[in-house]
Amino acid sequence: MRTKSNKLGHQAPKGYVANRFNSIEISGDLHYCESHNFVYNCEVEDKKLHLGLPCYYTDARYYDGRFNIYKNTKIYWTRFKDISLKACVRKTLNCRNIPVGTIVEFRKSWYVVGKYIDNSYRFKVKKENRFDPDYQVSRPSFTRNFSTCKRSIDLTNALRENGFLVSVRTNESFLGNIMNTAVQLSGGNDYIDTKISGEIAFAYGNDKKIGFSSYDDDFMDYSNGREDILWDYCDDFDKWSKCNLISKNSSIDEILEILTAD
Repeated sequence: MRTKSNKLGHQAPKGYVANRFNSIEISGDLHYCESHNFVYNCEVEDKKLHLGLPCYYTDARYYDGRFNIYKNTKIYWTRFKDISLKACVRKTLNCRNIPVGTIVEFRKSWYVVGKYIDNSYRFKVKKENRFDPDYQVSRPSFTRNFSTCKRSIDLTNALRENGFLVSVRTNESFLGNIMNTAVQLSGGNDYIDTKISGEIAFAYGNDKKIGFSSYDDDFMDYSNGREDILWDYCDDFDKWSKCNLISKNSSIDEILEILTAD
């Protein structure tokens, strides 16, 4: 039996219904690819990445919209001009790979004196608009290597030769990037410089996530990355400060023995 909050159609009390909406939202593990108008399961793609397989996150042709967050995505959003119920249905049906049975919410909420009115409309997808992308490893960072640190260059090459995907990029502050994301979503322009000393790499394969920095630099401001390589299993990863450690002074063979073990 459906609960009251899960009924299809309008959720607003009688007398407050208006068929104009400013966002189309899906809750769950689906994220929206703005460049090619389809949704993908972020949990599935994340698992493929940690197995060292081509996936959404390795392909330069695809990029997200602004509103992919934990357990929620928006396939449409506007600040100034609401759209009709018919337009919402059309945009939903045109979006590819929304599974049959998915409940999509068309939302427009406003305040009434003394209470908050939810004017959402729930729409159930009955036919899937299929799209099967053939993912590639084409993002430039996955072919890049460290510029000066020989130890990191040799480790990157060894990992790639053993089936790991390795993405090399400029070392940036983790907290600084969070602050800049908040600035972007709020519509501001007071961005801060997030670059810090050196380069870093993220490696994926054998169901593991690995991070290491050049020389004795911090890893994204995490001091435990100065002297050690950080790694954890995909399902166990919480944060870089809680990862397993391998000394950077270990030989390549010793590092590979740990990272290639089941």
